[in-house]
Amino acid sequence: MLRTSPGILVRVLLMIGMLAATITPAAAEEPGGTVTPCASRDICVKVTEPGSTSSGHPGGGGTSETVAAKCYSHQEGRPEIACWDDNLGWYSNSTGCYYKLERPKPAADARAWGGRDPATGDIYLVSCRDGGSDVDGPQFFAVPPAGAPPTDDVVNLRREALAKLQLTPPAMHAAPGGSAVVGAPLWLWYDRSPASVGPLTATAKGNVISVTATAEVLKVTWDMDDGHTVKCPGAGTPYRADLGRTESPDCKYLYRSSSAHRADGTLYLVATAIWHVTATRSDTNATVEFDFPVPAAAPMPLRVAEVQLLN
Repeated sequence: MLRTSPGILVRVLLMIGMLAATITPAAAEEPGGTVTPCASRDICVKVTEPGSTSSGHPGGGGTSETVAAKCYSHQEGRPEIACWDDNLGWYSNSTGCYYKLERPKPAADARAWGGRDPATGDIYLVSCRDGGSDVDGPQFFAVPPAGAPPTDDVVNLRREALAKLQLTPPAMHAAPGGSAVVGAPLWLWYDRSPASVGPLTATAKGNVISVTATAEVLKVTWDMDDGHTVKCPGAGTPYRADLGRTESPDCKYLYRSSSAHRADGTLYLVATAIWHVTATRSDTNATVEFDFPVPAAAPMPLRVAEVQLLN
């Protein structure tokens, strides 16, 4: 069964770029289970884990993010070293050695097996460079040596997966284009494509696990630059000349005053697509869900005129 932990929220600080996105999680729950509102430009996300039932109330079972392990040499001063090396494999703090699983498996008659059945274990290339052990070269192990390899930094993998999505900023349109009239229906939309509305999928692979992010536009908000905001369910419907003075079926606005009071007589509209993103890690299928805003690259100018009736 899936467990949704309603009392566990991760605060995601957005650093929004036009074509890439990053997130940094931090706790958003106070002692005692009181969930605080997210601050401006933060996103509260829901963490879902497999394997148990929901607690049903804030302050239930906990969830932790996996961060990169730290590894230290056995040499004097215990300096920090890389936990992973592309050529040497993973490092064990307990033995002071690197281990790399040999794939494909060596032939059954290879010396490293020592006459053992290859089905009973694996061959690892052992490298003990800092004096932690005098064992080097290919060695047989029935189970992974020195414990399982350290897992990857899930936060970094999620950040990489989000960047690979390449969410496209809305390319805005309004009709009538360039100018509107007070009291007349205004159509709002932006160019629709997989990159601008989804669904999109991207995967970031680590040494042990991977994180797959899927995203789709949930809604779109339009800042009309007159103190009002329009919320639309999607990219909107493009206007056609044969539609005349009809209203948009899904994204529209009606100005109540002109833009003549502005210094340049112009309003500047900004559409922001709100993407719903789900990031899933491959080892536990735990997911993180959050809404991610992607604004238009630049405001769209619009003049609003007031029609004068002459007798």
